[in-house]
Amino acid sequence: MKLSIRAQAVLGIGLIEVFMLLVLLYSVFHFIDRSSVEEIDRRAHSIAQIFAATTADDVLSLDLASLRSFVDQAAQTPGTAFARVIDYNGHLLAEAGDPDALMKVFQPGSKAGVLPDIYMAKADIIKSDQSYGSVEVGLDLRNQKQDIATIKGQSLFIAALEVLAAAAFSIAAGYYLVRRLNKIRHVLEEANLGHYQTKVADNRHDEVAEVASEIDRLTDRIAWEKETRDRKISELEDINHLLHQKLAELNKMNR
Repeated sequence: MKLSIRAQAVLGIGLIEVFMLLVLLYSVFHFIDRSSVEEIDRRAHSIAQIFAATTADDVLSLDLASLRSFVDQAAQTPGTAFARVIDYNGHLLAEAGDPDALMKVFQPGSKAGVLPDIYMAKADIIKSDQSYGSVEVGLDLRNQKQDIATIKGQSLFIAALEVLAAAAFSIAAGYYLVRRLNKIRHVLEEANLGHYQTKVADNRHDEVAEVASEIDRLTDRIAWEKETRDRKISELEDINHLLHQKLAELNKMNR
């Protein structure tokens, strides 16, 4: 299959652009995912540690009313799906939050293969280097995941626009180049028909202009050689005509 220079330019630039954008998007998306997980993990563990430090006295005194009030307030914090307090024997002391989130099996967010809807973290309740239980919290990441998906979608849309812009640019560049090459081809066709007056006259400063200049010089040389040859042929014909006249005069004289 024959491909024009314009098609080759569009295809080549398009493939390069797509490859570079894929590498860039992969790097950006990987950075977004990694930085998001690291930030969420740091925030979840910080919240869990603060909750653990705040509830330590209530756990030691087994003040269940204060613990229930605490987990209720914690669960109402924006972005928090649930909060619960467990004693050192694993018995539940208090919990509050989204019922669906509370039904989920506790799984530390750092062990999740992908960013979950509920990111869970745990912190031990420590007093005098002794563990008296633990606090578990879950962060609701659904809105954040939606925001990340929106950012990725916008990035893909921008990348698609860049590919289209690159394609339009390559089409314009290909048209510009092909137009100049078509002019060179027209001059060569005219020269092949014996018309050497047509010139490319490309005044730009690039390789195509250099080729055009060489073609103009070539057509000038061919035109000069043709003119010289025609003049010599004409001179030879004149000489031949004179010779015939002389021969005819000599024949008349000999008779």
